Amino acid sequence: MQFTATLTGEAAALARQHGEMLARLPATVHAFILVELEKWPTLFGAEQRYQRALLEHLSRVPTGELDQAVSGIGRIETESGVNRIGERSPARFQDEAQALLRTRGLMVAWRGEVDGFFQKVDPVLEAQLYTADAPRRLVVQIYGSGIAVQRERLWKPFKGVGVRVPLNLEGTETTERFLQRLAGVTEPARGVPALFAQAIESPLDAWIVESHEALHAVCEATGPASLTGLSYDRLRPYRDDLTRALNRKIQSGVESPQAFAAYARSLRIVPPAGSLPYAPDVLLAFVRDVLITGNGTLLMNNTFVEWAAIQALRRAQPRILVTRYGVRDRLKPFSSMVLFSQPRASDQLPVTRDPVGSFVDVEQLSYYVWLNAEKNAAYRKRTLYLFLAEGVDEMLAIRSGAAIAARSGLAPARLSDVHATMAHWLGASVPNGSGRPIVDILQ
Repeated sequence: MQFTATLTGEAAALARQHGEMLARLPATVHAFILVELEKWPTLFGAEQRYQRALLEHLSRVPTGELDQAVSGIGRIETESGVNRIGERSPARFQDEAQALLRTRGLMVAWRGEVDGFFQKVDPVLEAQLYTADAPRRLVVQIYGSGIAVQRERLWKPFKGVGVRVPLNLEGTETTERFLQRLAGVTEPARGVPALFAQAIESPLDAWIVESHEALHAVCEATGPASLTGLSYDRLRPYRDDLTRALNRKIQSGVESPQAFAAYARSLRIVPPAGSLPYAPDVLLAFVRDVLITGNGTLLMNNTFVEWAAIQALRRAQPRILVTRYGVRDRLKPFSSMVLFSQPRASDQLPVTRDPVGSFVDVEQLSYYVWLNAEKNAAYRKRTLYLFLAEGVDEMLAIRSGAAIAARSGLAPARLSDVHATMAHWLGASVPNGSGRPIVDILQ
């Protein structure tokens, strides 16, 4: 099937170069690839590399072998009538095709065939994109102060995984001091911690994602931004503007869920100055998509942190990711939580904090972030995961692809030692006297 795709630059060149192969694919797969190419300016480098590798791989597959690999998808397209859809826009074709597959009761069968096809293709691409000598990665998840941590249940979803390291928290009684020691920042020094500067090549290589803004305050540079930062609190004006825009669209009427989704993706609302330390166009589109596609990301700070972190891991694949969860507001009655709604002042209930519910939430949310990272070939067998809770004298450490021997009687580590461990893992230098790597984690 011939599609009319809106492509420019490298995306257009790739479509022309691999046009003969694309024409042999089933229409739904062809459209999927073109839709991704249409997004080219808003794709991160890792996503663009995947698309290039996919097209190059499929073009190298012999014609008969490729036809056989996609035959099941083509059969379902014929059975459902998808192959008779005349729409030339790849995105609109996708919407019509999926609606038809659902109507004919063939969506599950089609999805199974597509998944089966990519389950054979992706391991080949992963071996090419993520070689054994790729740099190590670091994911740190922090429970912020105020969360009602229950020690007997702390990190319960990770039972039997990793090792718990006792911590000496002397001199870290405040959130600021806790985060400064962990990041290797010594007062009155300011700016991006040296760990980030040494281990990354681009601001998109290091992300901090948090419910409030304590991490931003510690890592904020006085000069040009050197990392990517997302703060739910700092994005409040942007979240309000986005909610109002979507509510106006709902009030004016929408043709279909697909039309509403297309409208939401078309919004070009810019966050106020200071909301983001680094704000290229690709990140602005990312923030918008996180807030309109994540279930609850507009309403709950910790859900925003979890979903933004998962999407960053999947799409941008940063070398360093640090999340910090906070205390969320107590959930309100459903009538005041309708998505994109603008409740009347008389309907609004007082905001109350929920420290206990926040702990229950972040136990699962931090687990989901780890689980999604481990599903990603960029992180498997090359990542150190650290879990900390402010004010709690214990840390959970997990090494991807290698068991850390659980040992009793470990000497309590200082946060400067944790920083030294992170730096050693990433191959960055550690200033003299700032801490010693924790050997039990690195061996």
